[in-house]
Amino acid sequence: MQSAYAADAAGINDIDTVLVTASLQKHTVASAPAFATVLSAEDIEKSPVNSLADLLRETVGVANVTDDSGRDQISIRGLDGKYTLMLVNGKRVSSTGALWRGSDFDFNSIPLSSIKRVEIVRGPMAALYGSDAIGGVVNIITKTPTKDWKGSVTGEYRQIASGDKGNQHKLSANVSGAVNDALSLSLNGEIYDRDPWFAPGANPAIQSPALEEKKSHNFVGSATWKLAENQSLDFDLAYANDKRPYGVYYYYFDPVSKYEARDLRAQESKRTTFGVTHKGSWEWGSTHAYLSRETTKIDDFNTRYNAPKQRNLKEENTYAKFYANVSLGINALAAGVDLRRQEIKDAVSFVKTGKAKIDSSALFLEDEITLNDSLRLTLSGRADHNDSFGNHFSPKGYLTYALDKDITIKGGVSKAFKAPEAYQTNAEYGIISCGGNCMLYGNPSLEPETSTNYEGGIEIRKKTWGASAVVFKNDVDDMIIAAYDPAVKMRRWTNINKAKTSGLELQGDVQLHPQFSVSANYTHLNADAVDNQGKKTQLDSRPKNTAHVSFDWKPLPWLTSSLSTNYIGKQFYEQHELPSYTRTDLALSAKVDKVVLRFGVKNLSNVNLDKKDKNFQSNELGRNYYASATYNF
Repeated sequence: MQSAYAADAAGINDIDTVLVTASLQKHTVASAPAFATVLSAEDIEKSPVNSLADLLRETVGVANVTDDSGRDQISIRGLDGKYTLMLVNGKRVSSTGALWRGSDFDFNSIPLSSIKRVEIVRGPMAALYGSDAIGGVVNIITKTPTKDWKGSVTGEYRQIASGDKGNQHKLSANVSGAVNDALSLSLNGEIYDRDPWFAPGANPAIQSPALEEKKSHNFVGSATWKLAENQSLDFDLAYANDKRPYGVYYYYFDPVSKYEARDLRAQESKRTTFGVTHKGSWEWGSTHAYLSRETTKIDDFNTRYNAPKQRNLKEENTYAKFYANVSLGINALAAGVDLRRQEIKDAVSFVKTGKAKIDSSALFLEDEITLNDSLRLTLSGRADHNDSFGNHFSPKGYLTYALDKDITIKGGVSKAFKAPEAYQTNAEYGIISCGGNCMLYGNPSLEPETSTNYEGGIEIRKKTWGASAVVFKNDVDDMIIAAYDPAVKMRRWTNINKAKTSGLELQGDVQLHPQFSVSANYTHLNADAVDNQGKKTQLDSRPKNTAHVSFDWKPLPWLTSSLSTNYIGKQFYEQHELPSYTRTDLALSAKVDKVVLRFGVKNLSNVNLDKKDKNFQSNELGRNYYASATYNF
């Protein structure tokens, strides 16, 4: 008798429904031991967004908490962006350890045209990936080389109709194909140029922009060498240059005293990544091994810093991972080892040696036990060793029950942790803080942040419709914050408080007609912090309710359209309640032979958060129009 799991997996032919991030085994979204969302290349192409972070925030359980310069920070289930682990093809991407705040380089380093799909796993994955995956995991999977040579060139222009300046240009290209029977290549590149955007009423001559200026160019290349019928080698090379030109990023004016203050900065990040992966399929099972090296150089100028107000940083991350899969009766086993070295060089902040280094290693094991045709138990655990805090164990237990081939009930409990960054635990680390009025120092006594997490829900996938409902709860202990001591007028990284987030996630889609479909999601979130004295406060910038609805219509075989509405509910900032708002976007796409033309409008109603409440720290780009053309060959 075929199990419901096998029937479900066999009935799905669309590769974009296959999930590889939630487990070391391949699963569909329904059968995976986690709740996840998968975005395909087609989802990216039809959307009016122009960045990955912009697209992620429209999915259930995810928010993009931008700062007042428009820098992205992805939050999953109410937890900060620092609790979201980012992967590219299953490998860590982490070049922000040298900058303790205000960095969104990682989410803008991969050309959108190179992405095959994005897997967003909501909830902790420390049992598989170790530190940082308390909130969830975002895995960007790039396009693999194809047998036949093909490619495309895309140009895009975006004009901002509200406020001042802000126009954007983007040019991208990709090509892939087989060199011979054993070797194939894939090359992708992107150039992006964005003017600073000033909200209505701002004075560009003296004030800071709501969205800072940015110039970037990114390249991603891969080669696959087929060693034998059962073995392959993948080579990956990526380069990302992200430049934020010199300009005002903070402005303050007191109309009573006429006091005026402004701070300026300039940053440029250059990252090079090289990796090699071996995959093998054997009679007894399969193996997967990779080695990657990531080198990032950051030039960081800020008028808040002490003289010479310039930091030249370098971060190097080396990763090595190996695991093997084998089936033994009712057990599908996977076991492996994970090694990581992080090195940071910063002569300004590390005042004695000018550098810091952390080595970590881990052993992990996952066992998927098929209890019967419908019920599966997944047990996983990971033992981490870190130079800074010693040993840590992260377990996870998860049950999935297939009522039939269309309906799955699942849930589980897990432990997760986040290790302190190298600069946070280093006693010699010191950087200007408090708006230039104090210093922030490292603390060798820091403990890892830990969490206990619960989730449960149901997935339904019918022929013309699908739905899911999930409840979750996260308890985070020993949160690390930059605590201020007024007695000595300084800040130090400290384990001080707790965070509790809980909520409900609903999503669904329905094909009402061959040419018309509707999809929607809703997230209800409770997010609180509790300090060591038991004082409870609302976590900042966490909307209590968010919703997204999209109507897709294909009136002609060559024409598609999409109208989407996003509701962002009330939220708090420094205990001040901020109002809710709604943003609507329109997108059109026309395919004529080898050319695809796209047009659209974002923020149709021209929502201006500064007018709604000046306490908003995030922003919404004013009404903007975009046009793009893609030539496929």
